[in-house]
Amino acid sequence: MKSLPLSIVETWLFLAQTQDNQLAQAKFRAYQQIRKQFGSMELARLYIEQQKDQQIEVVVI
Repeated sequence: MKSLPLSIVETWLFLAQTQDNQLAQAKFRAYQQIRKQFGSMELARLYIEQQKDQQIEVVVI
């Protein structure tokens, strides 16, 4: 799988969990993308966590 920007995945997760009826179509499309790219919302959350961990810079003094 190619690397996806964190902001896109975070937006998909936000939309997939929203309760706003005006965003129903966006919610459906976001959920479709999550299922297509990751298989589940939990795996999408794990992807975000792993990507953020890779961005942490460790400096040993």
